[in-house]
Amino acid sequence: MIGLVGVVAGQLVNAWREDRRWRREQEREDVRWARESKRESVKLDRDTKILIFGELLQSLNRAHSLLDRIREASGKEALKGITSEYLNNVHKIRAKAAEVQLICSPDMHRFFSKGMSDMWLLPAMMYGVDVDDPRTGEPAGTLSAEDAMDRISGFRSDFLRLARNELVIGATMR
Repeated sequence: MIGLVGVVAGQLVNAWREDRRWRREQEREDVRWARESKRESVKLDRDTKILIFGELLQSLNRAHSLLDRIREASGKEALKGITSEYLNNVHKIRAKAAEVQLICSPDMHRFFSKGMSDMWLLPAMMYGVDVDDPRTGEPAGTLSAEDAMDRISGFRSDFLRLARNELVIGATMR
């Protein structure tokens, strides 16, 4: 009888130990999968940001080029066509900026909230058209072509700096 109780007790203890070992293994596997899943998610987020930032940067470069063509345009029809192309490009920039604002930091969000109205106003301000700044309601004033080019270059540079910070490019690793 004592031998039978010893055998049964031994099997119960072994089953209990095996169950604990299996649970610990399962917990380690869950942690490993969570870590791997997070790593993949971060990589996907970064790849998505790179794609969106790249498309936005191309549109900003295009806007700079079109603004330069507006500055050099002669004749009302040529100016009208280039200005229309510039405003269509700004529509693309606004769409991409909305995507950026959904996935990025508050700093990037504030940057686009403040800076996008300038993009609309630059051609009008270059030619002295009387427009109001949508943020302030005050007259936007006029800009020389060089100042307008400087503004869009500054906007592009600031975006590039923020995008690099967002992607942690050029940061020193510790």
